[in-house]
Amino acid sequence: MRAWRAEQSREQGVPAYVVFNDATLRALAEHRPTSVDALDGITGIGAKKREAYGEAVVAVIAAA
Repeated sequence: MRAWRAEQSREQGVPAYVVFNDATLRALAEHRPTSVDALDGITGIGAKKREAYGEAVVAVIAAA
């Protein structure tokens, strides 16, 4: 997840924590959501980030 976050931040020209902060990455690793809908309730992921990153996050988790 950290590598994916770093790639996203480079592409967007923003600091990594703007994509997701460390607490959100830990929550993703703990919950390992299998769908975009499963991202609901994870700290740091609201509607905007779910829309922007949801499918990619689920794919990264599935590939791990």
